[in-house]
Amino acid sequence: MPTSQRPLTRRRQQAFYRTASRLGLGAIAAALLTLGGCAQMPSSEQKAPSTAAQKELSQAVQASDPAGIARARLAMSQDLTGSRRAEQQLLALETAIDAHDFQLARELYQQVDTQPLWNRIDPRRAAIARGLGQWAEGDRDRAMRTIHRIPLPLAPEIEGRRLFLLGAMEAEAGNPLRAARYYHAVDDRLPAEQREANHARLWNLLIEVPNEQLRDAAAENAGTRFADWLDLALTYRQRPGDMESWTASHPNHPAVKSGFVKMLGTSGALESLRAPSRQGPVAVLLPQSEQYAGISQEIRAGIEYAANNGALAGRTLQFIDSGSGRLGVRAALEEAQRVDAAIIIGPLLKSQLPALGAIGPNGPLPIALNSPAEGESLPMGAVSFSLSPEQDAQAVARRMWDTGHRRVAIFSAGQKLGERTRRAFAEEFTLMGGEVVDQASFAPDQTDFSNELRTLLRVEDEGEAEEEGEEDGPFQPVIREDIDAIFLAASSSKLALIVPQLDYFGAEELPRFGLGLAYSGNVDKQADADKDKVIIPVAPMLLAGPAGPEHPMRPAWEQAQLAGSLPRLFAFGADAARIAGRIDILLEGSSVDGLTGTLSLTPTGVVQRQPSWGQFQDGVLEPLPELVDTRQPGTGSDSTEGMSTDTTPATGL
Repeated sequence: MPTSQRPLTRRRQQAFYRTASRLGLGAIAAALLTLGGCAQMPSSEQKAPSTAAQKELSQAVQASDPAGIARARLAMSQDLTGSRRAEQQLLALETAIDAHDFQLARELYQQVDTQPLWNRIDPRRAAIARGLGQWAEGDRDRAMRTIHRIPLPLAPEIEGRRLFLLGAMEAEAGNPLRAARYYHAVDDRLPAEQREANHARLWNLLIEVPNEQLRDAAAENAGTRFADWLDLALTYRQRPGDMESWTASHPNHPAVKSGFVKMLGTSGALESLRAPSRQGPVAVLLPQSEQYAGISQEIRAGIEYAANNGALAGRTLQFIDSGSGRLGVRAALEEAQRVDAAIIIGPLLKSQLPALGAIGPNGPLPIALNSPAEGESLPMGAVSFSLSPEQDAQAVARRMWDTGHRRVAIFSAGQKLGERTRRAFAEEFTLMGGEVVDQASFAPDQTDFSNELRTLLRVEDEGEAEEEGEEDGPFQPVIREDIDAIFLAASSSKLALIVPQLDYFGAEELPRFGLGLAYSGNVDKQADADKDKVIIPVAPMLLAGPAGPEHPMRPAWEQAQLAGSLPRLFAFGADAARIAGRIDILLEGSSVDGLTGTLSLTPTGVVQRQPSWGQFQDGVLEPLPELVDTRQPGTGSDSTEGMSTDTTPATGL
């Protein structure tokens, strides 16, 4: 990632992340309570009954703990009835919103029971709370409509909550520029003590916006203060050396007056990858929702297996739910900061990777379990480790070249993943001097490939009629002679359909190569029976199954079998922990032997896997000998993509 995309730094390390990066959670209590309904809090002169909840509230106020204040208000409401109960419940929700702790706010909403009374207290405050509730119930679009329809103008504290909610929901929806507009709009309504935290939110959203979109938005908003924010982001990305002159020319900009620009700094902008500078746990960010629970469980099992076998050199593990959206991963990153993590493993989902830009150069080292989406860059200072099909395709291209193939055909799935792997293979193979003579694709739901294979192989039938007037003789196909191998970019199920049809059309002797995702890692002769002669890159651990008990990785394979049905993910998790524990070795240019392959690190932070090789024979994946390779890993362009966020592990990983 270029210098231009450096995130917010941590010049004030602990001070900043315990205030700004908590997004207000640790801000001065008086400022938070200004928006949290401080006027209604019983003062010491009111001599309110001394209940346990009120003591808890007092302690939370003294500790400047808005989360504690919100929970105490809700607890205090349980001793009240009618409008007094409703008022305390509204205040509990508002305190959480003002602290920008929406996970807590949505949690508290599930416990309130006075919604019918809120309109009597204040219809506008009630509408804000209803919108929060709709969001908590999973209906974000309805929540945004509810909040948008609140009549304006609003009291400053209500308008602040409205803008906070809209900004957070836009961020969760993947619209960082829209979200940044709301945080910019709320800025003038915040007490001075809270603006630095709000500037951090705004900034961390802007670093997710592509440069071109930033430039367009700056032109559309020319002459406004928001345009200055956009210009600041562009300057920091593209011309970090001009930051001082930008500051001098914008002395009244809020980010300058609050000291936020000074916190960005420029001295660390040229830093890239570095080993953790402190001791601390390893925070693992994985989604725990039902959609991803199976995948996360197997990755976690692999991480724990590696940790139990000394991969982390004594560092403890802290597992944190990263959710499935941008808001969830931001909360997870804040939690990782709060536990003083030295290394972060995750997040897993491609859409969540930009959030790593919020980690400063002195923060934890992030090891993302994915690679950026097409056209995007990896946040600077982050490592990307994925079971990338593109890396597999590049490895196949090198293997084909090293085994003497020079003119090949490609048969690939006609969707995004198939196109990406086709392109990665073709670029690598042609870079080495090979030629892709022809190529064809098939539809995701296709089972009969006759037309495509006939055309791709240029099949001719040399069968002759046995006797005049009788039907044609046996089908005797002959294929083209200008190709010496074929690359099949297909999933396991598709490969099992394609190979028999290849043989039927006369390509029995044509060398065929596939992707690692063509093998589940579980010995299944029936499932793999129709993949004969296909050569694939494979994680070394997965060869331990067919190899038997003498294989050195057999204990790991057996543990993977106990963990679930996706041993590739177990190996992936184990190697993520291995990378975390041996990052200093990788940064020095050395390689590390892992369960997924021999691991090395490119200057751009991408972990390259040098796989083992296997060939299907009679339903069993037999190991192939390694070839002597004098070239450096990744001769061609590094893969910048990897897992999709599909829920099907075979295609998603």
